[in-house]
Amino acid sequence: MRRKNSDHQEVWDLLYELIDNSKKTDKKIDNLRKRQEETDQLIRERQKETDQLIRERQKETDQQIEKTNKGIDKTYKSIDKLKKIVGGMGNNNGHVAENFFYNSFVKYRSFGGYNFDFIDKNLERTHKDIRDEFDIILTNSDFMVIVEVKYNFHPEDVKTVLKKIRNFRILFPNYKDYKIFGAIAGMAMPQKTIEQAKKYGFFVFTQDGTNLKILNDQVVEYNK
Repeated sequence: MRRKNSDHQEVWDLLYELIDNSKKTDKKIDNLRKRQEETDQLIRERQKETDQLIRERQKETDQQIEKTNKGIDKTYKSIDKLKKIVGGMGNNNGHVAENFFYNSFVKYRSFGGYNFDFIDKNLERTHKDIRDEFDIILTNSDFMVIVEVKYNFHPEDVKTVLKKIRNFRILFPNYKDYKIFGAIAGMAMPQKTIEQAKKYGFFVFTQDGTNLKILNDQVVEYNK
């Protein structure tokens, strides 16, 4: 009988111990849950702060990009304006050179032992797929001089006169029996340009104050 009571007591003791352990476990779980909630809340707050910081940085970046783009647009506009100014200056210089040499040829009408009856400026013509413009043409009864004019005549531009001569033969067939000479004329005439023109046998003209100056009259006739 005593043994039976002892067993009952042991069972109750175990039961109480289980209940107590269960309460402790539940409490630990509650504490863990609270900590998890606190951690989640902290993460949400940090994420919110991070999102706000990202939005602020993105806004600053967008503003900087917009500012930079405006600067680039302004720079391009300035470059375009400069190109127009420089282009306009180049065109004006070209007109100045053409007018000077045209008026000089009209005034003198002879050089290097040749006399000219007709002087044309900016003669332009198109035939099929060939189109060309000739700055100045000096003509006599049986020969002519095709003059290419530049304000500053660079050496690489000299050979364009050969193309001018070939095109003139095609565009103006009524002059097929004429002797044709090439010429270059420039307000500024570098030494290399002069040497290149002499190599091709072209007249070379430049400015000497208000007068026309001949730098080469040892010319070659172009028949083709």
